[in-house]
Amino acid sequence: MIRGRAPLVLAGVGWAASRLRGGRDRWEEPPPRRRRGGAVPWAVAGAALGLGAAALLGERRPALLTGRVALITGGSRGLGLQLAREFGRRGASVVICAREQDEIDRALADLEERGVRAHGVRCDIRDPECAEGLVEEATAAFGHLDFVVNNAGVIQVGPHETLSESHFREAMETMFWAPLRISRAAIGPLERTRGSLVTITSIGGHLSVPHLLPYSCAKFAEVGLSEGLGAEVARRGVRVTTVVPGLMRTGSHKAAVFSGDPENEYTWFSLAAGLPLVSVSGERAARRIVEAAARGRSYLVLTPLARAAIAARGLCPPFIQGSMRVMDRVLPDPGGRVERRPGREADDTVVNRVLKLPTALNERAGRRLNQRDDDRDGGASGSRPPDEGGPDGPGPGGRRPHGR
Repeated sequence: MIRGRAPLVLAGVGWAASRLRGGRDRWEEPPPRRRRGGAVPWAVAGAALGLGAAALLGERRPALLTGRVALITGGSRGLGLQLAREFGRRGASVVICAREQDEIDRALADLEERGVRAHGVRCDIRDPECAEGLVEEATAAFGHLDFVVNNAGVIQVGPHETLSESHFREAMETMFWAPLRISRAAIGPLERTRGSLVTITSIGGHLSVPHLLPYSCAKFAEVGLSEGLGAEVARRGVRVTTVVPGLMRTGSHKAAVFSGDPENEYTWFSLAAGLPLVSVSGERAARRIVEAAARGRSYLVLTPLARAAIAARGLCPPFIQGSMRVMDRVLPDPGGRVERRPGREADDTVVNRVLKLPTALNERAGRRLNQRDDDRDGGASGSRPPDEGGPDGPGPGGRRPHGR
């Protein structure tokens, strides 16, 4: 934002300097006791004038993407679906992938109603053989590929004692190995169009939050992947945008799986994710992400709270670590329980029903973004208990990748 307004700021400073020079030219001789540093107030006033003018002029016009093509993993719901809508609103064609065909069908119907040219691909991105075929089908669908968005993720909430190694493996497969494979497969097509690779990481990739350990481990790795690729593929004309969201209202609390004391774990997670003053709407997040990708920005941190947390960790890691220890003390104690429940079921308590009032914006976001609250038998909603996968079930760890 400031970078786009720099000309106006410089113009304001230039005006202040000219006023200062003009005042000096009118002096026949220097005043006997003129204070040093008199230019500073003028410079500050000029910069303030430039920023004020920039604020009045508002944001630059959104970039149009007519004729471009975007592939979005986890694009059938949550943030992924909203990203597909935003790319389409700007004129791009979109390819979405997800594991469940009925979710893809609902998302495609939503996009087509909005006039978006869309194609769906059913695949499990955790499958090592999926990446090449996904990128090839996405490229063939509309003839080329301009954007690839690594968005799919899984959220497992609970104390580490209630989570097995398979949960950590699933998080890494979904949010590190899959983005690595897809990114490598996409570099060739993106090089031909001088396109962009966008990776949706998380504030959890900069500080490890208690009761979100598999998620944070995978996100730390994903941040490193995105930053490193950005440095290496720039010479090939491929731009990489690392996106660091803070808390977002996308209805992801419905798709998360809660372990230990599921109902109380759901309480703190849904409250944190849904409060208006500390979270950003999925629509605003998608607008900023697509704009950053279109402009070729290398880094985007979405919320002031996320920026403050990253800065605090960089300046004083012990303070952040101490804060995380305090946070862990107030989070639910499993009390020997190892129960697991998806968010769609864990919200069925008196406390969580009351909390639907302060988190109403996130509840509505979930309905808008295909985070279905019905079908509690393990079908499209993904609410099957984690260890009941079977041959065609959720697979490792019992959860399928989803759009956040």
